[in-house]
Amino acid sequence: MREAFRSSLLFVFVLLLFLNLPALSLSSSADREPVNEALRWVRESPSHLIQYDYTMTARLRLLFFWAGKDDVGGGYIRRGVSANDPRLEFIQVLFGSDPAKAPRAINRWGAGTEVSWHQSPVTSAHPGDDVTASAFFGFMKSELEREKQQGLHAFTGILSRVETDQALSLIVPLESNTDYNLRDYDRAEPVMLDRLATLPRPLRTLQDSQRCRRSAEFLATVADLMDDALAGKSAPSSRCYVYDAQENTLTLDKIAPVPALNVRVHGPNNVALLNATHKNVLQLDFVSTHTLTGKKVYFTLYVGTQGALRGVPVQICYQPNWWFQIVLNLLPDKSSSSDSAIASR
Repeated sequence: MREAFRSSLLFVFVLLLFLNLPALSLSSSADREPVNEALRWVRESPSHLIQYDYTMTARLRLLFFWAGKDDVGGGYIRRGVSANDPRLEFIQVLFGSDPAKAPRAINRWGAGTEVSWHQSPVTSAHPGDDVTASAFFGFMKSELEREKQQGLHAFTGILSRVETDQALSLIVPLESNTDYNLRDYDRAEPVMLDRLATLPRPLRTLQDSQRCRRSAEFLATVADLMDDALAGKSAPSSRCYVYDAQENTLTLDKIAPVPALNVRVHGPNNVALLNATHKNVLQLDFVSTHTLTGKKVYFTLYVGTQGALRGVPVQICYQPNWWFQIVLNLLPDKSSSSDSAIASR
């Protein structure tokens, strides 16, 4: 279960983004300015920030039933707009295991900040596909054998920028004496951003005129397809997106109404951590396909349709194989803002 737990945590939202990468296509130093601008976007301070917190359950199938452990980690989804420009929208995610709770103190997590530049202010009614440019900053706890041998802790950072006519990405490693966990992210983030800003590395580029012309990246594409489902559009429905200067297709494969989703999560000493029933939710089954390799990744969101939870994933499920599953459940009363204009996005 330990190895499955480690590999599976590489997905949930941000963790999907760190798939095996083919060879780099090198670019000129002239591409550094778009990268620097993307860094400036990521460093912006979002306002009207809404946060939804989650707790993580790991499950193992034993023949005919599931067994597992609740509250082994968690994370959050945040949404907001730039304090300086209302056209700049932020989606931030952080998910992973908590060494204080996970089996064998596993420390495995990933975080991402995706910034979308819209043609019109995010607080106004605009279509989801009006993104003209985007940037993504990802930070993941890696695992290398030298971490055990030399006492250094390995992390990976990525910065990407996508526009309709080009896409760039930069990936850098970080070895640290500090084993940052998901609770240390506010301290770890500036360390990686500074490394991306100063360390010269080859860039991956994509300038194929036949490629996907959308500027929105993965998280915004998930949000767009989710909005379509809430608006009553049918499945299957697909959108292309570019991540790490590589083309992918995200398909909302199935939409199913769920009259009542019962959630029971227990903490230490079998104390009830969460006991809730979400009524009238939508089950959204997604598959992301890498255009070059054909590799597919499947995940499911259960999304609220009413009130303050309309458009909010109340449960996120990822099952990489028949015997292992990761489930994230929304914790109650954890949104840090009631800004309805942003929440509706």
